Amino acid sequence: MVHWTQEEKGEITHTWGSVDKIKIISSALDRMFHVYPWTSRYFKDRHGFTVQGHAAKVSGALSTAVTHLDDVKSQFKELSRKHAEELYVDAGSFHLLTTCVIVELAWLKKEKFTPHIHAIWDKFFNVVVDAISKQYH
Repeated sequence: MVHWTQEEKGEITHTWGSVDKIKIISSALDRMFHVYPWTSRYFKDRHGFTVQGHAAKVSGALSTAVTHLDDVKSQFKELSRKHAEELYVDAGSFHLLTTCVIVELAWLKKEKFTPHIHAIWDKFFNVVVDAISKQYH
């Protein structure tokens, strides 16, 4: 189990609660598809796929993680299973997306996105990636 300090919890919940989540995730997905073009293969044949639609799903999952910081793994169990057993998403893609989300947060927060704040978000996204990758093991 991950130990969160009050400062870490405060940064994550405050920042996540104050940003346009779908806009950030949409931008992160666009960035990921351009920087890591092979990640778009999961969406090529999906009828009705839109970046905005998927961004809404991802932001919803991340909002669940934010509100359940002490229990992310159990919250992501079904989502992990779906990505592993039905969608066959390469687990490495989760890390690529979270890296792109961190870039978007850094762009948004500018000079307030210090190395210390970056470390908090790295920790959060490592927990998220571990949780969504659990059913792959």
